[in-house]
Amino acid sequence: MVSAKIVHLHWYMHDTPYSGPNSSSIAVTANNPNDFQAEVKNKLFGQIYVFDDPLTLSPSPKSASFGRAQGTYTYVSREEFVSYVSYTVSIRSGKYNGSTINILGGSQYLPVNKYAIAGGTGDFILARGILEEVVIDTFGQASATVSHHATVYLD
Repeated sequence: MVSAKIVHLHWYMHDTPYSGPNSSSIAVTANNPNDFQAEVKNKLFGQIYVFDDPLTLSPSPKSASFGRAQGTYTYVSREEFVSYVSYTVSIRSGKYNGSTINILGGSQYLPVNKYAIAGGTGDFILARGILEEVVIDTFGQASATVSHHATVYLD
Protein backbone atom coordinates (compact mmCIF):
# COMPACT_ATOMS: atom_id res chain seq x y z
CA MET A 1 0.00 0.00 0.00
CA VAL A 2 1.38 3.41 -1.03
CA SER A 3 0.89 6.19 1.48
CA ALA A 4 -0.47 9.52 0.34
CA LYS A 5 1.86 12.44 -0.29
CA ILE A 6 0.95 15.39 1.97
CA VAL A 7 1.32 18.96 0.72
CA HIS A 8 0.95 21.94 3.08
CA LEU A 9 0.12 25.32 1.55
CA HIS A 10 -0.47 28.72 3.15
CA TRP A 11 -1.82 31.88 1.55
CA TYR A 12 -3.89 34.99 2.29
CA MET A 13 -7.11 35.97 0.53
CA HIS A 14 -8.09 39.63 0.15
CA ASP A 15 -11.83 40.18 -0.27
CA THR A 16 -13.21 43.62 -1.10
CA PRO A 17 -16.99 43.28 -1.27
CA TYR A 18 -19.31 45.63 -3.16
CA SER A 19 -17.14 48.74 -2.97
CA GLY A 20 -17.20 50.16 -6.45
CA PRO A 21 -14.67 49.59 -9.22
CA ASN A 22 -12.16 47.78 -6.99
CA SER A 23 -14.58 45.27 -5.50
CA SER A 24 -13.63 41.61 -5.77
CA SER A 25 -17.07 40.24 -4.86
CA ILE A 26 -20.54 41.24 -5.94
CA ALA A 27 -24.12 40.15 -5.27
CA VAL A 28 -25.67 38.49 -8.30
CA THR A 29 -29.06 38.07 -6.67
CA ALA A 30 -30.99 40.41 -4.47
CA ASN A 31 -33.84 39.75 -2.16
CA ASN A 32 -36.34 42.08 -0.66
CA PRO A 33 -36.40 41.43 3.10
CA ASN A 34 -40.03 42.60 3.12
CA ASP A 35 -40.93 39.61 0.93
CA PHE A 36 -39.94 37.17 3.68
CA GLN A 37 -42.12 36.01 6.50
CA ALA A 38 -41.49 37.68 9.86
CA GLU A 39 -39.83 34.56 11.32
CA VAL A 40 -36.88 34.70 8.88
CA LYS A 41 -34.06 36.05 11.04
CA ASN A 42 -31.30 36.16 8.42
CA LYS A 43 -32.28 38.86 5.92
CA LEU A 44 -29.39 37.75 3.62
CA PHE A 45 -31.05 34.35 3.16
CA GLY A 46 -31.02 33.38 -0.53
CA GLN A 47 -28.47 35.92 -1.68
CA ILE A 48 -25.67 34.70 -3.93
CA TYR A 49 -22.31 36.40 -4.33
CA VAL A 50 -19.58 35.81 -6.91
CA PHE A 51 -15.97 36.60 -6.06
CA ASP A 52 -12.58 36.83 -7.73
CA ASP A 53 -10.18 37.53 -4.87
CA PRO A 54 -6.42 37.99 -5.08
CA LEU A 55 -4.27 35.58 -3.06
CA THR A 56 -0.90 36.57 -1.63
CA LEU A 57 1.93 34.96 0.34
CA SER A 58 1.70 37.38 3.28
CA PRO A 59 -1.09 39.44 4.90
CA SER A 60 -0.29 42.56 2.86
CA PRO A 61 -2.37 42.85 -0.31
CA LYS A 62 0.73 44.28 -1.99
CA SER A 63 2.89 41.22 -1.20
CA ALA A 64 3.92 38.52 -3.68
CA SER A 65 1.01 36.95 -5.55
CA PHE A 66 0.02 33.32 -4.95
CA GLY A 67 -2.97 33.25 -7.31
CA ARG A 68 -6.73 33.88 -7.35
CA ALA A 69 -9.77 32.49 -5.51
CA GLN A 70 -12.77 32.41 -7.83
CA GLY A 71 -16.23 31.15 -6.94
CA THR A 72 -19.49 31.75 -5.12
CA TYR A 73 -21.01 31.91 -1.68
CA THR A 74 -24.71 31.66 -0.92
CA TYR A 75 -26.51 32.49 2.32
CA VAL A 76 -28.37 29.26 3.03
CA SER A 77 -29.91 29.59 6.49
CA ARG A 78 -33.16 31.29 7.35
CA GLU A 79 -32.15 31.45 11.00
CA GLU A 80 -28.38 32.02 11.21
CA PHE A 81 -25.60 33.80 9.36
CA VAL A 82 -24.45 30.71 7.42
CA SER A 83 -23.22 30.42 3.85
CA TYR A 84 -22.25 27.66 1.46
CA VAL A 85 -18.93 28.30 -0.29
CA SER A 86 -17.65 26.79 -3.54
CA TYR A 87 -14.53 28.08 -5.26
CA THR A 88 -11.35 27.27 -7.10
CA VAL A 89 -7.89 28.35 -5.98
CA SER A 90 -5.90 29.05 -9.15
CA ILE A 91 -2.22 28.90 -8.23
CA ARG A 92 -0.20 31.30 -10.38
CA SER A 93 3.26 31.18 -8.84
CA GLY A 94 5.82 28.85 -7.31
CA LYS A 95 6.17 25.09 -7.47
CA TYR A 96 2.47 24.44 -8.22
CA ASN A 97 2.02 27.24 -10.78
CA GLY A 98 -0.81 26.36 -13.17
CA SER A 99 -2.54 23.94 -10.79
CA THR A 100 -5.91 24.45 -9.11
CA ILE A 101 -7.57 23.25 -5.91
CA ASN A 102 -11.36 23.03 -5.43
CA ILE A 103 -12.79 24.18 -2.09
CA LEU A 104 -16.33 23.64 -0.81
CA GLY A 105 -18.39 23.57 2.34
CA GLY A 106 -20.50 25.50 4.81
CA SER A 107 -19.30 28.54 6.72
CA GLN A 108 -20.76 29.51 10.06
CA TYR A 109 -18.34 32.43 10.39
CA LEU A 110 -16.56 30.88 13.36
CA PRO A 111 -13.08 31.90 14.54
CA VAL A 112 -11.76 29.00 12.41
CA ASN A 113 -13.80 27.69 9.48
CA LYS A 114 -12.96 24.39 7.79
CA TYR A 115 -13.74 23.39 4.22
CA ALA A 116 -13.26 20.27 2.13
CA ILE A 117 -10.66 20.10 -0.61
CA ALA A 118 -12.19 18.06 -3.42
CA GLY A 119 -9.92 17.66 -6.40
CA GLY A 120 -8.23 20.10 -8.68
CA THR A 121 -6.08 20.18 -11.78
CA GLY A 122 -2.40 19.84 -12.59
CA ASP A 123 -0.52 18.58 -9.54
CA PHE A 124 -3.80 18.36 -7.58
CA ILE A 125 -5.87 15.98 -9.73
CA LEU A 126 -7.88 13.75 -7.34
CA ALA A 127 -6.59 15.74 -4.36
CA ARG A 128 -8.44 15.63 -1.07
CA GLY A 129 -7.89 17.43 2.18
CA ILE A 130 -8.92 20.24 4.45
CA LEU A 131 -8.66 23.99 4.31
CA GLU A 132 -8.62 26.00 7.54
CA GLU A 133 -9.64 29.63 7.25
CA VAL A 134 -9.12 32.40 9.81
CA VAL A 135 -10.20 36.02 9.28
CA ILE A 136 -7.28 38.12 10.47
CA ASP A 137 -8.64 41.60 9.70
CA THR A 138 -11.96 43.02 8.51
CA PHE A 139 -10.95 46.67 8.03
CA GLY A 140 -14.32 47.84 9.34
CA GLN A 141 -16.30 45.54 7.00
CA ALA A 142 -14.91 47.39 3.93
CA SER A 143 -12.66 44.45 3.11
CA ALA A 144 -11.18 41.37 4.75
CA THR A 145 -7.86 39.57 4.87
CA VAL A 146 -8.24 35.85 5.47
CA SER A 147 -5.47 33.37 6.28
CA HIS A 148 -5.73 29.91 4.66
CA HIS A 149 -3.86 26.75 5.64
CA ALA A 150 -4.40 23.82 3.29
CA THR A 151 -3.46 20.21 3.98
CA VAL A 152 -3.70 18.36 0.69
CA TYR A 153 -3.43 14.56 0.28
CA LEU A 154 -2.28 13.19 -3.06
CA ASP A 155 -2.26 9.51 -3.99
